Amino acid sequence: MAQTFALIPAHNEILTVQQVVKETTALVDQVIVVDDGSTDGTAASLSKSGAIVLRHEDNIGKGHRLVEGFKAAIDKGATAVIVLDADMQHDPADIPKFLAKHADNPEAIVMGDRSADMENMPGSRRKGIKFGNFFIGWACGRQINDAQCGMRLYPAVALERVTVPKRHVGRFKFETAVLLYAAEHNIPFEYVPLKARYEGFVLRPSHFDPVRDFMRLFGLVTEFLVLRGLRPMGFLAAFGIIDQKLNRGDTK
Repeated sequence: MAQTFALIPAHNEILTVQQVVKETTALVDQVIVVDDGSTDGTAASLSKSGAIVLRHEDNIGKGHRLVEGFKAAIDKGATAVIVLDADMQHDPADIPKFLAKHADNPEAIVMGDRSADMENMPGSRRKGIKFGNFFIGWACGRQINDAQCGMRLYPAVALERVTVPKRHVGRFKFETAVLLYAAEHNIPFEYVPLKARYEGFVLRPSHFDPVRDFMRLFGLVTEFLVLRGLRPMGFLAAFGIIDQKLNRGDTK
């Protein structure tokens, strides 16, 4: 029987995590929260929420906690895992849209797409997202609408096929790396249009370091491209110059 789990990584999200979990619980079969070394009572605040809370004393980063959460969900019978952040930048009310898209294409990774709502993003974020879409799309050999939105649905069948090397899991690298390796396995990507939620929803400083984490992601994608001969056809695919239908993960 199909079971959809929600996976919510959290680090010091006491202000918002209870509301996110409450709204999410009504829309999925089970919620898993992975507390990545919070010191503000995040885990304790969820003691009566009904969510499975995996609590850690140490803070090792989102990527490792996502991998842990995926394994826990699949071990408990999840057939699809939808990831959303605990800080309210992702609206749980959008979950049915992801489930509908998943029903249409059960093997696809379903990605949130904020490209139609760019004007509501800070200017620096718009530029970073546009560059990331092109650069990651080049490495994937296909056009990508929004490579950096953290709200995604991962089918269990896709997670079981894709192995991300440990060196590409840490901090924020996993969410980019999983797209690169999924594309190599010809796993399709689908998109759900989302609003860009910033003003009024950002209640604490971002955990993403715009210099350090950007360089980590740049290094990851550069290494991936270099090891695959820079994929000139992927470069054309990212620009939409060659037919999207031909942009499979084995594009050279």
